Amino acid sequence: MVTSRAVTFINNSTPATLVKKEIDLDKCHDENQIVIQVYAASLNPVDLLLHSFAYKYVVGSSMKTYSRDYSGVIVKRGSNVDPKWKVGDKVNGMFKHLYGDQGTLSDYLVLDPSQQVAIVHSTAPPDSKYNEFVVSAAWPLVFGTAYTALFNFGQKLGPDSKILVIGASTSVSYALLKIAKEVLGVKTMVGVCSSKSVDYNKKLGYDYLATYDQGPIPESVGKILVGELNNEKFDLIFDSVGGSDFFPIIDRFLKPKSQNSYYLSIAGDNKIKYSEPSLRDAISPWTILRRLNPFKSFNYGLFLVDSQSEYMELGAKMIKEGTYEPLIDSVYPLEEFQQAIEKQKSNTAKGKIVLKIKGDL
Repeated sequence: MVTSRAVTFINNSTPATLVKKEIDLDKCHDENQIVIQVYAASLNPVDLLLHSFAYKYVVGSSMKTYSRDYSGVIVKRGSNVDPKWKVGDKVNGMFKHLYGDQGTLSDYLVLDPSQQVAIVHSTAPPDSKYNEFVVSAAWPLVFGTAYTALFNFGQKLGPDSKILVIGASTSVSYALLKIAKEVLGVKTMVGVCSSKSVDYNKKLGYDYLATYDQGPIPESVGKILVGELNNEKFDLIFDSVGGSDFFPIIDRFLKPKSQNSYYLSIAGDNKIKYSEPSLRDAISPWTILRRLNPFKSFNYGLFLVDSQSEYMELGAKMIKEGTYEPLIDSVYPLEEFQQAIEKQKSNTAKGKIVLKIKGDL
């Protein structure tokens, strides 16, 4: 028997709480499952939203758990598990669940790797100031989200493509930038950020930067479009923070629908304040209508990342090659999970917030 800790909640009126329970590692899994001792995990905005929107009359009174990203070591495996997953292997991944009784802010995670396919053998970056498990826990969900935007909507993006990224400073946007540059060879990446973050994002690799705090965003982007881009419109507009500024004038910025251009969002029409999230902001009626309207004049997608092995394999490859390393804002021990959650709520993190589950990392 071992003691397993986990950060849990019941509904949106109960706080995140660290609970302990005894588990038998020999009996907690079936023959199709592996048991992972989690060494590190990270937070994502979706964790805060799911807690905030967990109304008791909808989600019930069962205990629910935090987080999806994880890294760790396999400590048990069932007899039917694919032989490539061995006891002692270092792994990381994105554990897909919705109000489940297992999350990754816990000491142990039990999963079927044939069902939870966003899992890979961990790779370490060539040179990093962070522990390899901390790095491995920081990228699966954001990298998978970026991969989905670039590969899963049927676009053939390449060197001549032009991509506009709204929310250039986010971890998802950075992953998208690196995949677009290093894998697809995209030569024109335009980011939107605050005026204070322009130098920061130039160093990350954006070709051009517009600001959202020095006048209307379309006006700032329009100057780049007319000037540096010679009025060549975008193949893809990717929004990682939420907004609707471009919709009334989308034809000025996005290539025609017939050329398979896309406006993709992971946040909808409104920027969400994670300290006080509003269900109306998160699920705007206009966002729903835009997504479902078959007569809209442009291709639009609002999506969440699904479980896929392809993005995990690509991410591990890029980590090993040194062509991508996730941005990490801060690292906390599991015991300081509340401080980590407050940092995520602040909307000020530049990179992922990682929690060390295994104390001696």
